[in-house]
Amino acid sequence: MIIDYSTTIALNCPACGRLERDELNIFALPLAEIKKLHCSCGALKLTVKRKENSRIEIDYFCLHCDTSHQMLVSSESFWHSDSIISLSCKETGLNPGFFGPTEKVNHEIKAEKRDLDLIAAELGFDDFKSPEIMLQALDILDDIAAAGSLSCECGSQDLNIKLFSDKIQIVCNKCGTHLNIPAARNSDLHTLRQLNVVRLHHVQGK
Repeated sequence: MIIDYSTTIALNCPACGRLERDELNIFALPLAEIKKLHCSCGALKLTVKRKENSRIEIDYFCLHCDTSHQMLVSSESFWHSDSIISLSCKETGLNPGFFGPTEKVNHEIKAEKRDLDLIAAELGFDDFKSPEIMLQALDILDDIAAAGSLSCECGSQDLNIKLFSDKIQIVCNKCGTHLNIPAARNSDLHTLRQLNVVRLHHVQGK
């Protein structure tokens, strides 16, 4: 009988936004020692600690709210889960990462990339200053909208998106109010990830 004590963690880097995966096994996680996982850019993404009470403590840095979160899971869930477990942002409800069986984590990463590639193909991303950043910005806005946190101050959530070479313009179909969101630099993504809510505000006299 073979018992597999391993898991794979995928987390968006809080510094550069890149989604990378790390495989862990029980031998790489001695009891009471802290295991640090870094992005290829050098930024610290999370730490993992195996505690004496058969719990695993995960402290991860969140790109959505620019702070850290802590999660405690049983050793059984960490090493032997049959499904993916989300690392959620407690401030926004969004998920900067997840962990679970290697095969299912890889499948989830490929599915996300496939969805983004389809969007890029439909939108003709060759016209943008930074196609990758524009794509990530749209993905962030999609998560915010899915959480019900994208709206206009007039109360409408009937919004339209217009894409420019270096920005995303969100327009309210009810009152015409619009908001420009820069999407050409890494700093633009960092700013966007800090937003729990995106609300369009009408400017008087315009």
